[in-house]
Formats: sequence, C-alpha cells, structure tokens
Amino acid sequence: MNVLCIGLAVIDITARPVSKEDDWQEKQSIEEIGIQLGGDAVNQGVYLKRLGMDCGLVICVGADSTGQMLKGTLRQQGIDTSRVCVREGARTGTSMILVDRNGERRIFSATGVEREIRMEDLPDPIPEGVQAITLASLYGLDNLERDGLEDYLARARKRGILVFADTVYDKYQLGLDGIRHLLPQIDYFLPSLYEAQALTGTDTPEQTAAAFRQLGVKNVLIKCGGDGIYMDASTYTGWVSAMKVDPLDTTGAGDCFVASFLTGIVKGYSEKEACAMACCAASYSTLFLGASTADLSWEKVRTLAQKHGGLIIG
Repeated sequence: MNVLCIGLAVIDITARPVSKEDDWQEKQSIEEIGIQLGGDAVNQGVYLKRLGMDCGLVICVGADSTGQMLKGTLRQQGIDTSRVCVREGARTGTSMILVDRNGERRIFSATGVEREIRMEDLPDPIPEGVQAITLASLYGLDNLERDGLEDYLARARKRGILVFADTVYDKYQLGLDGIRHLLPQIDYFLPSLYEAQALTGTDTPEQTAAAFRQLGVKNVLIKCGGDGIYMDASTYTGWVSAMKVDPLDTTGAGDCFVASFLTGIVKGYSEKEACAMACCAASYSTLFLGASTADLSWEKVRTLAQKHGGLIIG
C-alpha cells in the first residue's frame, strides 16, 4: 500500500436526464438509472487504483446489504478493504443524484454511518511504504477532526508522508474553527471554490488560496469547475485550465482531480504538470454517468494532457 485514503463511503443511485421539478409528472421515462459506488474516499480510492496506485481504504459502512454490496464491489476492483469498518446495527449511507441535460446535479443524501470513523480504526503505526494520506473529506470526519487526527498527521509528516485533503459542505456550521488545527499538517489542500469561500469570506480564488496559506497550509489548489484550478503552491502560482468538454455528469469530478493530482505528485511530476494532468482527468470523468466510472489509466491521463493540455510529458 502506498496511499492511505480515509473518508466517506456511500452508494449512489444516479438518474439522468431529470428535468426541473416544475416539469415533473407522476410517472415519466428517462434515459438512465444506475447504482454505483460513491462517497469521496471511495471515489478517490477507485481512481487511485485505476491510475496505478496501491490504495488502502479506511471507510465506515453498515452491516446491511448495501454495505456488503459496497465492500464486495471494492474487492472486485482490487482495492484493499481490510480496513473497512463494518458497524453492526447501522445503515450504509445512500445518495440519490438527479442529473440534468447539462451534467449538473442535485444530490439527496440519506446519512448512514459513513461519518463514524474513529481513531482506533486508523492503522497505527502507519504501514511501511505509505507515501501519501488523503483525507476525503474534512467536515465529514467528525470524530477524527475533534480528537487525534492532528497528532496522527504530524507523525505521518515526520516520516515524509504527504498529506492531501479536500472538504465537504460544512453541514454543522463549524466554520474554520472546525479544521483550523489541522491545516498546518496539510501539504496539499484542494477544496472547491464555493466551499472554500464560505469558510474564508473571501471574494476571489486568489484571496481564498492566500487565506489558507496564511493559516499554515503548504500548498492550496482551489477547484473552480469548468474554469479550472487556481493554484498557490511552492513551485507555481496561477491558473491551470480545465479541458473543455460537454459533461454528462459532473459527480465525482473533484475526487477524480484529487486522485490524479496525488498520483502525479507521487510519481514525481512537477506541481503544475500534476495539476494540468489532473484537470484533464477530471474533465474526462464527466463524460461518464456516476462518480467513479470513467475508464481512466495513467497512460490515458498522460495522453489527454499531451493532446489537450499541451504538455510534453516524459
């Protein structure tokens, strides 16, 4: 295992195309309904595996049929599930995702046990060979954020392990105080623009990234959807463009970006190169229905970056 992925796991039920609610009828036909793996950690784990990383997941599911299906599907895809926590008497989280003809979606979530990871669920000591930890995502790791995660990450970084993190919506309105203590232990912070601006009260991606740098984050990448990434990092500051596509479903594109960027950094690419490659991968992922269904490989990411990003990558 060279990547430890800690975070959220659910099952997604995705339907498309779904018109505006005002146009709904009692019964109507649509083109697709699918049941897929979901949740930030699962999405990242699936893509990390396809990109050639050896990923171990720390996630929490219920001891119900949904949890069994989720865990079994991960095993079928060759992902290490030995650290999947199964909680008796609890249900596995489920999301219903309605996607319109422009690829934009509305997500309805029935919360289960996905936020209940505890410090005792994490491997300690961290196994030899781990090069990176990804937290998928902050504000969704309730118990860890309150107690113990800061020290765990500090010990990881002393061993030279890189820490990556993104965020989910701050549903409990904790604000920056909910994660402020963790920010100095993060090497690469990759929040979405609207989530990051809600936390910092800033107006532009540039101001938002600078605010997190001032709070101790080493490198900040602000995910700005079709506009690409604003990056404030140790070796590059500026914009990296997204690959232009007509999206089918944008669900999971941010998770695909994180997994692809992490892979590029671990493989030794520069921060700007890794970001450009990840932008292409994330855009490509929106051509598929579901959060982690794109047929990605590292060779395909390199090809996309050369063709659409103008990168000459060795």
